[in-house]
Amino acid sequence: MLKHPKRGVTKTMGKSDRTILCIGIGVLDVVARPIGAPDSWKEKQRIESVMLLPGGDAANQSIHLAALGYHVMLNCCVGADTNGQTVRAALTARGVDTSLVRTKEGVGTATALLLVSSDGERHIFSIQGAHSTLCRDDLPETLPPGCAAVSLGSLYGMPLAEQDGLAPLLRQAKEKGIPVFADLDSARVTSDLSRFKELLPLIDYLLPSWYDILPMTESETVEEAVRKLMSYGVGHIIVKRGEAGAVICEEGKRPITIPAIPVTPVDTTGAGDCMSATFLSRIIEGDTIPEACAYACAAGSYSTLFPGANTVQISDEKIREFLKKSS
Repeated sequence: MLKHPKRGVTKTMGKSDRTILCIGIGVLDVVARPIGAPDSWKEKQRIESVMLLPGGDAANQSIHLAALGYHVMLNCCVGADTNGQTVRAALTARGVDTSLVRTKEGVGTATALLLVSSDGERHIFSIQGAHSTLCRDDLPETLPPGCAAVSLGSLYGMPLAEQDGLAPLLRQAKEKGIPVFADLDSARVTSDLSRFKELLPLIDYLLPSWYDILPMTESETVEEAVRKLMSYGVGHIIVKRGEAGAVICEEGKRPITIPAIPVTPVDTTGAGDCMSATFLSRIIEGDTIPEACAYACAAGSYSTLFPGANTVQISDEKIREFLKKSS
């Protein structure tokens, strides 16, 4: 039985009967690890692994949500090239519905080279590509049947859609009581909040990282940044703080800090995307915000124990077992 967190309607529905629409960034990640310090590099050297993986905020979230058993539709853009074919095939193999993945002629698929050190930190080198061309014509005109949530992965990552086309789709969600979640694209965050005046009141849950929320709002503290964002009408703000966990901010309530589970990371790539996806999953399953956030923090920590942004096949059982062992 599912009690919808927005409407209080109880209905019998399995996860696979519910569709989650993920909109935003899909790229090809080339992950090499472990990489030593640059001053130790030689002309040629052996490393443990080089992987080709689908990546990008929306793609990573869609893979994790599909692993949790939902029907996930990814709406993103790739190029008409081999990298685009690789991304589409890999997403399909992971159970993601790619019918809304658009192929763009004359532009390459965005590709990122991730050099991951032995302590799990990474340096990312990327090229611009088709993902940033997502526009009104690429978006679905209506929300898919059985839509239970919309996830934007991420704001700042789809400038054309943000300016024209995204708001009408989110208004449909608002009218139907379907929650909207949004992350931020760290690489492109600026202080131009005016471009989001129309979108922010339509977002129920905003999940920025603490190092993004400050430049986004031109604030000196997280508290000041949260106040500014809430003045635009954002419903709930979950500030992700990496190894320090997350902070829940709601209008008229004291912030609640949720700790992360300490781990020795293999690769921190995509941990924030895993947090966003698992937080969404628990909210639509009826958890309270603190419950959902604790679960998401655990999932984010768990994901760093594996190389790449989405190589781990997460499941509710694995995350709860990880939580149990860590308590």
